[in-house]
Amino acid sequence: MDSNSENDFLEEDYYSVLNLPKSASPEEITYAYRRLSKIYHPDKHVDENKKKEAEILFNKTQKAYEVLKDPHQRAIYDCVGVKGLKTEGWEIVHRTKTPQEIREEYEALARDREERMLRLRTNARGVFIAKIDATDIFEPNQYLDFDNEDDSYIYIPTIEVSSMSMSMSTEAPITLRDTIVLSGNLSSRSGSVSSSYKRLLSTNGWVKYDVTAGNGLHVGAKIFKMITKTIFGTVEGSLNDLSSGTLKPIGRVLLGTSLGARTTGYISLGGRLTSIKHTSLSTEVEHNTERSYCMCKLEIGLAPAISVLYTWKFIEQDLLLRIYARAGVLNSKLEYGVEKKVSKLNTFAATVQIDVINGVTLKIKFVRASQTYIFPILLSHDIITPPIFYATFVPIVSWFVAKNVILDPIMKDYKNREINKQREINKKRMAELRQEALSAINLMMATMERIVREETEKRGLIIIFAKYGNAELINQSVQSFDNSDTLQPNIIDVTVPLQCLVKDSQLILHSTTKCQLPGFYDPCIGEDKVLIVEYTHRDQNYEVKINDNEALRIPRPHSQLIRTSTPPS
Repeated sequence: MDSNSENDFLEEDYYSVLNLPKSASPEEITYAYRRLSKIYHPDKHVDENKKKEAEILFNKTQKAYEVLKDPHQRAIYDCVGVKGLKTEGWEIVHRTKTPQEIREEYEALARDREERMLRLRTNARGVFIAKIDATDIFEPNQYLDFDNEDDSYIYIPTIEVSSMSMSMSTEAPITLRDTIVLSGNLSSRSGSVSSSYKRLLSTNGWVKYDVTAGNGLHVGAKIFKMITKTIFGTVEGSLNDLSSGTLKPIGRVLLGTSLGARTTGYISLGGRLTSIKHTSLSTEVEHNTERSYCMCKLEIGLAPAISVLYTWKFIEQDLLLRIYARAGVLNSKLEYGVEKKVSKLNTFAATVQIDVINGVTLKIKFVRASQTYIFPILLSHDIITPPIFYATFVPIVSWFVAKNVILDPIMKDYKNREINKQREINKKRMAELRQEALSAINLMMATMERIVREETEKRGLIIIFAKYGNAELINQSVQSFDNSDTLQPNIIDVTVPLQCLVKDSQLILHSTTKCQLPGFYDPCIGEDKVLIVEYTHRDQNYEVKINDNEALRIPRPHSQLIRTSTPPS
């Protein structure tokens, strides 16, 4: 299973502590700090217990203010969080440095660390391909006598692996600019070994040389160069089949240019340098957005063709739908398929290929981190309806069965284990945060009562109740809190903290997690959380519910009326 232990530990969110957006101005930072200081400053309290509680919360607020008010520390914090402020090698004492210089200094330190680790790193990749011939299912052996009256036997289709191949590659960085890649390919019919050397150029480009031995010798070179800010090009050439005694020089030139913010155009000319008829010209336009990708390509040469690819991206579901069509003089094909990211490291894809020459093929692909497993299953040599139907619907049905019977229970169990792991790691920290929330609410009572009196006089914004915590439990709950139980398991009462954030009959929360707002804490670490607020404004009663990282501004122009037109007495 995937693991991301570096995110197991809770980290302070200074913007949430002060209830500020990341774009807050210095004046807004100072105002938020002074407002909280009126509540938390130890001198504001006479009782010794309250004074101790206030001191802890005041120090926390002051720490957030000191980081955010200083442009140097704020630049570091915005780039890499709290850990950046603790990075060894920072020269924070140089107050003459600008935020940009701070970022550059951090990047330099990061590059130094990376350079020290270069010899310890490799980027190993592997691809396993097994071609399966299953045509006997839909095209039974033509030599079998199906008219024979003897039905004492049962025909079992033959499914065989027609070929297999494996390839591995290892990337070995020599310096920050130089990289060597060693790779090998072994199939049931042949094998090859290759090596490439790539060097980054200082002039916005790179050059790559590669040599492959096996089934002849291949020697090639490729150069990439940014010509202008919007135009780039590549030139590549190779010599093939040297072992056969004949040279086949092949070259290709490609020019690309930006046609818009998300649109790129290409024109390419390439082929055998010794034969014009084996030279082809192609032009291609691609448009890539967050939700879709489209590519159109026209090839002119010995085998003219036109092809179109369109991809729908469903980001929330980690799902891609693709359709590809190619019409050419020598061959035409249609492909459609789906790709689903089942976890951080695992991806599953299924594609149906309908080819005029090769027939119907179902391609199954599974990617685990840097390892790829591909299984092309040839279903029929001819284009007929049954294999197309089964190739389309069997993977869909199989996926839903596997998801509900196998994957969902496994992922649910894994998620629960990760949540328990985070809770165990942060057990002490969570107890501290819970106590801080209780202390903050205790210190806020006088301020809350004052704000309620002021808002009541002007028929302003009064928070009746507010719940924060487990999304599923809050969605099921329809009753307000019992005042005798301020903090409940998985759900907490945040009525007092939200009322204290009301200013001029408005409540504004920003698009950050709410668990570090004053008076809040995370009652269900690792689980989905929501905030539900019932309030009165202008003698009308409203309710609003938002997800944890959603922004909130109330009163809203079109808030939903949920109770009576007058607030309860």
